[in-house]
Amino acid sequence: MARFKILITDNLAPEGVAILEAEPEIAVDLKIGIKSDELKKIISGYDAIITRSGTSITADLLEDPGRLKIIGRAGVGLDNVDIEAASIKGVIVMNAPTGNTIAATELTFGMMLSACRKIPAANLSLRRLEWDRKRFMGIQLYGKTLGIVGLGRIGGNVAVRAKGFGMQVIAYDPYVKKARAEAHGVRLCETLEELLRASDIITFHTPLTDETRNLVDRREIAQMKDGVVVINCARGGIVNEDALCEAVKSGKVFAAGIDVFSREPLGEHPLLELDNVFVTPHLGANTAEGQKGVAVIIAEQVVSALQGRSYENAVNIPYMRAQLPEEMRSYFDLAEAMGHLAAQVVNGRPEALEMVMVGPKFYDDFGERIFDSPFNFQPFTSAALKGFMERSVAEKVSFINAPYLARERNLAVYESKTSTFANMNDLFVVKVKTDVEEMIVAGTVFSDNQGRILQLDQFRLEMISRGTYLYFKNIDKPGIVGGVGTVLGRHNINIAGFNLSRIKGGKAVSFVSVDNEITQEVLDDLLQVDGLIEAKVVTL
Repeated sequence: MARFKILITDNLAPEGVAILEAEPEIAVDLKIGIKSDELKKIISGYDAIITRSGTSITADLLEDPGRLKIIGRAGVGLDNVDIEAASIKGVIVMNAPTGNTIAATELTFGMMLSACRKIPAANLSLRRLEWDRKRFMGIQLYGKTLGIVGLGRIGGNVAVRAKGFGMQVIAYDPYVKKARAEAHGVRLCETLEELLRASDIITFHTPLTDETRNLVDRREIAQMKDGVVVINCARGGIVNEDALCEAVKSGKVFAAGIDVFSREPLGEHPLLELDNVFVTPHLGANTAEGQKGVAVIIAEQVVSALQGRSYENAVNIPYMRAQLPEEMRSYFDLAEAMGHLAAQVVNGRPEALEMVMVGPKFYDDFGERIFDSPFNFQPFTSAALKGFMERSVAEKVSFINAPYLARERNLAVYESKTSTFANMNDLFVVKVKTDVEEMIVAGTVFSDNQGRILQLDQFRLEMISRGTYLYFKNIDKPGIVGGVGTVLGRHNINIAGFNLSRIKGGKAVSFVSVDNEITQEVLDDLLQVDGLIEAKVVTL
């Protein structure tokens, strides 16, 4: 009798099914296209479920997970899986982020060629027995400057192939080392604006996060060359679709190739009415080889996890936090928040992270084990790494895969311990080294079990480690706080809390909690305040 039962609810390439069926301990049920109400009745009887995009795994479905241990998604995206609900129920969620890299890379070039040479439109015209060559005057890739936003796995592959077309390649990715870019023959831009101004063709390969949503809007399009070509095969919402539509109509954008949309499936949309916009229905992974790749990867991963060997590409780790004593769970959450903070505030390209455990509290709760055993140190390191990296990489970052993603990007990771730090103890410290600066973030958990940030570089703070803040740095002189308050008041933004630290006569940093959204317009106005050095929205 089989030890494990696996349910497959969407079409999976036969190579993946064969891997599962070859395991004597595993019984496989194929119920392609099963309805949600029926799935809810039977899901608790399976150890694992494998889906693609056709099945939504909701909190309602997971209300009584029974023996379910693993949800496997044969692909990259996890929009159809409620990861939080799965984590609460102790179910591990896995995906297959590497299986369709080449498929997505090649679609990018298909879109690029379609947009530059108007191939789909010419095809339709000729099928109508028209012979209108002048109408389809295009531009060539050779000699053009390609700007790649996001130099991860797919962006790197695009860069390599672009060189074969004789293109000059530049990239913007604040989380990638220059050495990685140089290995691809790519020049890294220091700012997105630098890339936008220099590129003839721009392609996007970033995740959709709060940081990248509407990364390119009217303001950014205005900075582009006239006649630029825009390609988005990454995620809908990175490029503002209304702004892009206006730019194509005005001629600012020569053509666009779009595979992904902010709302999918796509209904009526103004982009569909434009001859110079070439669209496909989210086909990035839609090749036979790509589907085989993700099927094989997810099948092998699910088998390995069920047999207790590894949890590669797991995007959550429900058991890691649960195994910690209650107070240490608060330090775990604090470590993740500190990683978030460091990633948003530090300048330059990250080269190394060091996590430091400080003081006797950790000995009291764990004894010597926390430092003698890598496993016991690992939760806090993984939490800080996840917080730091999930703002910068295209893959879904988890407590499990964060160390692997760091290694892939040549980000050195260190762990250490000390009895005291800056005359404080019972601290968790994150040290970040980039190519331009080093930064320290330190925090602790108070008796109310609330994590607090106590130090940012030389600045002492006492800030709750959750929520959204307006962060700004300024020269320490009179009038700055009043100027900031005036700008916020002008935009009808109410201040809910203020945390300021300064070095007299030097610089100061502030974290302001507010009741309203801080838009880019607000940030631009704030930077007009005399003496303000930088201003950002920081989310913990």
